Amino acid sequence: MPKHEKNSPKAIANKIKSKGLQKLKWFCQMCQKQCRDQNGFKCHLTSETHQRQLLLFADNQNSYLREFSGAFEKAFMDILRLQYGGKRIRANDVYQEYIKQKEHVHMNSTHWHSLTGFVMYLGRTGKCKIDQTEKGWFVQYIDKEEEMRKEKLVQKIKHDKDDEEKILDFVQRQAERALEALGEDAEESMPKPTDLIKSDDQKIEFALAVNKKPTALELGMPSSSGVASAFTTDVKPNKRKLDDDMAKMEKKSKYDDKERDDRKRRSDQPSSKMSALDEIRDLEERKKEAKNRKDYWLHENIVVKVVTKKLGGDYYKKKGIVESLADEYTANVRILDDKGDVLKLDQVHLETVIPALGRHVMIVNGAYRGQKALLEKIDEKNFCVSVRVDEGAAKGRLLEKVAYEDVSKLDT
Repeated sequence: MPKHEKNSPKAIANKIKSKGLQKLKWFCQMCQKQCRDQNGFKCHLTSETHQRQLLLFADNQNSYLREFSGAFEKAFMDILRLQYGGKRIRANDVYQEYIKQKEHVHMNSTHWHSLTGFVMYLGRTGKCKIDQTEKGWFVQYIDKEEEMRKEKLVQKIKHDKDDEEKILDFVQRQAERALEALGEDAEESMPKPTDLIKSDDQKIEFALAVNKKPTALELGMPSSSGVASAFTTDVKPNKRKLDDDMAKMEKKSKYDDKERDDRKRRSDQPSSKMSALDEIRDLEERKKEAKNRKDYWLHENIVVKVVTKKLGGDYYKKKGIVESLADEYTANVRILDDKGDVLKLDQVHLETVIPALGRHVMIVNGAYRGQKALLEKIDEKNFCVSVRVDEGAAKGRLLEKVAYEDVSKLDT
């Protein structure tokens, strides 16, 4: 049958048809030829050109299959990555988007005989997350670069936490050493009992210091009474002896004052050192608080509450578990109900959950961010709680007046 004349209606129609997509079953991958109908495809299979391409394929069929399979996989993954990102999407929707390209590699020329086999290959190699439902196979692209960034961030946080724990251990050891040294000094300064060692003819003397006012006789002053007693003798005091006694009393008084000042100074010394240690601890706590206080607080495996009505009344005030983090401010939350729906929510649409006393919580913000703790007290009047750290170098430390927003129930 002769061809139609150029620019005739039939020729223009055929040209338009050739530009559009044709049926996939009438396409020859080796020859890169698209036939318009069954008859044309049958004629092509018997042509000399096609037979020559079949001979080339028979000589090195594995090489051709690898080439076609690689091109198909690359184009499919590019569409999944660029158009859908990390969203969960039906595999057939991605495939329909892929075959819209006129020059695409057909699946019947690859290793995979069906889309199901290709999807299972993606899941087996860890390139996508796959799951099967009543609607078919679903795929979700795994961003390796994002995974690497998250892994590096986790390693950095762990490294910083290790450094902080080392500093806290060092400060704790210094404090213990100082307390031990102060305890030894205090023990040495305290008087200890000793054995009585004396010779046989040595006398035992006792000196009792009695604080009383000196009498007129001791001071060498005349008595105020003008009548002499009949039973006493008039004894004149020795002035030199009185001066010696006064000097000894003055010297003893100075020695007692000095000893009292030394005792007071020794008793004040531990408190001053303890205050210095407390200042070091407070400084470290402030540094830690400033470093770990962020404007995002979401963590995995914590229980949160939905506080937005934009999703409808079914989810409002419902509790859920944070299964994974899309980023620092967004989380995938599994609702705790019979359906078990998974929602992608921003942290502004969520709030923390305070459990009952004695339950475990996670500190989501502040100095001890990311550490597990035990809830010990709830102060409803001031909207804060008291928790005891349950892991790390600060294990056993009691944290008081922690805001509701800084702790959340832990999914156990």
